[in-house]
Amino acid sequence: MSATTLSLKVNKIVQEAEDIRSYELTDPQGSLLPMFTAGAHLDVELPNGIARQYSISSDPRDVDRYVVAVLREPVSRGGSVCMHDNVKEGDVLTIHPPRNNFPLSEDAKHHILMAGGIGVTPMMAMARDLSARGESFEMHYCTRTPAKTAFKEDIAASGFADSIHFHHDNGNPADGLDIKALLADVRDGAHI
Repeated sequence: MSATTLSLKVNKIVQEAEDIRSYELTDPQGSLLPMFTAGAHLDVELPNGIARQYSISSDPRDVDRYVVAVLREPVSRGGSVCMHDNVKEGDVLTIHPPRNNFPLSEDAKHHILMAGGIGVTPMMAMARDLSARGESFEMHYCTRTPAKTAFKEDIAASGFADSIHFHHDNGNPADGLDIKALLADVRDGAHI
């Protein structure tokens, strides 16, 4: 590993939901990885020569691995199709160290996390971090159907499962989360 890139092994690939896979990345020699904060992402150099950014969904305290999730987009510019079709367990990928352009508010009294589809990936790291710190939060996770809902098993097995609210609209946004109603009664000091 150099100072500017990491060579990480694809240790495990999990089918998280319909068209969504998670990729567990580890150091081939078992070394700890650079620390990151909830909301961070990695730049991943793919076998087809392009680079894509993927949010880290794993716990920021667990630096023996990074977990990213990728939705396979049928009309892709090449990143998601390459990850799904060409990246296999055991492959070594060049990764740029974590960067965070989407950090949690450190002074919030309550956090309201809102996730839609694959946008849940940074929110998973945030939920893990907030739960570990004992901070007040809730997450509203919107997907089309339960089959398209990634990390269901992780959430069910977590200590924060009661803080997660699932909203499935079955393709009709009117049947999903009523954001106006949710935000009508936000308490002082909350961060959305």
